[in-house]
Amino acid sequence: MVGFAALRRLRIRRRYNAGEYKAAEALARKELNSSANRRFAVDILLRAAYNQGNWDEVLSLAERFPDVEMAALVDRTRRHALGIQKEKHRDPEPNTPRVWNEDHLLSNWFQEDARLWLCHPWGHVYWDMPKGFTLEATSPALLHLALEVLLGPWVPSTKRWPEDVRRSEGQRLALSYSGGVDSTAAMVLLPEDTLLAYHERSFPSMLSHSLPHLTFEAIAQRSGREVLCVPSNHERIRTLHGKQTGFSTANAAAVHLILLADHLDLRGIAFGTPIDNTWLEKGKRFRDFSASHYWTHWSAKFRLAGLHYVLPINHISEAGALEVCRQSPWKDVVNSCLRGVNERWCGRCWKCFHKNGPLGRDFDPQSTEIQTFLNTTPLRTAQHALWALKTQNLVDLAPHLAPCLEEDLSWWVQAYRPGLALLDERWRAGVEANTEAHLTWMTDPAPLESVDLNL
Repeated sequence: MVGFAALRRLRIRRRYNAGEYKAAEALARKELNSSANRRFAVDILLRAAYNQGNWDEVLSLAERFPDVEMAALVDRTRRHALGIQKEKHRDPEPNTPRVWNEDHLLSNWFQEDARLWLCHPWGHVYWDMPKGFTLEATSPALLHLALEVLLGPWVPSTKRWPEDVRRSEGQRLALSYSGGVDSTAAMVLLPEDTLLAYHERSFPSMLSHSLPHLTFEAIAQRSGREVLCVPSNHERIRTLHGKQTGFSTANAAAVHLILLADHLDLRGIAFGTPIDNTWLEKGKRFRDFSASHYWTHWSAKFRLAGLHYVLPINHISEAGALEVCRQSPWKDVVNSCLRGVNERWCGRCWKCFHKNGPLGRDFDPQSTEIQTFLNTTPLRTAQHALWALKTQNLVDLAPHLAPCLEEDLSWWVQAYRPGLALLDERWRAGVEANTEAHLTWMTDPAPLESVDLNL
């Protein structure tokens, strides 16, 4: 005998299959409080909204009912919505476009009202600067440094500065802040008067600014600290060379602060770069970072521009950064997921696996992205990925990695004291004290210094 719940499902399904989506939706909504039909009703509502092109409704339903697995449909919805956004969006062009000048590199910078432009060999990119910024008051050394971090991989001449280009140091420290776990840990370890500045991608993409702004609002409400947001489209440059949207170099994440260093009277720029990208190379092989080309080159170039190159979490891992955040006032709002909307992380990306999961937040370990990354060689953020698997009891997700998970990995949450030597004395003692307030030091650094993962 067919039950009443099944009969109601049949009635809804007939309307849906006939393309009568509005009628199907009306009937499905009546079933949302039914224990027998709730998941079926949500599925119908999602599919009906998708078939009618109501992208916002699909995403809203996915947030409202996260327990109903419709990841593939939601991902397709996001791609559709993004395609429409891109079709509507056109990057602005300067009122008076310029042609790239290889002989006079600094002439490629120009300003129109509050918008700072850079003419590069393939077009233009811009920054919307805060009130009072003027290009004329910006040191040539800062402009040369910005050119190198933006164009260095493709324009070798930007790496060669005139010998007389120098800038005197300012007084203040700023952090290139994303709202994620690593940069929030850096914020916690640095002085409370450190300026916080966020690069905001100014064009449509799969990246969402929703979660960072939620974090910024919480910081403002709870501490009175404001996060300076600087919109820019400079991440387009990479796409002109066959690469995905993103930063031209790691230091391009702070190019907004480099350009604002005179305006903000900066003495140093800090980055939330953990052990995974300092003392470990690509997260899987130990190196003496203090003697590396990366450290010696960039710390010297920043000094020429009157800036200290500050890495306040170079001595702690991503797991250590998670522990700092766990003990901080920002545990409930910090989030590294780049795709979340409103107050909800996506629960399906790699960062949700190794950042949100260890913070006790739910995610789908069977998602396509997580499964793909766990089974791809080389393994991303290898040492931290191993720790995340072990600490969350998810070894069965990647049985081929089981031999690497037999040893004790508790040291991965501890701090590596030699990293303090990379910090200027002005900030070293404070970072050391704040580290000790949250973490213990490695009594034996051998496990870290012997890391050599062929994964």
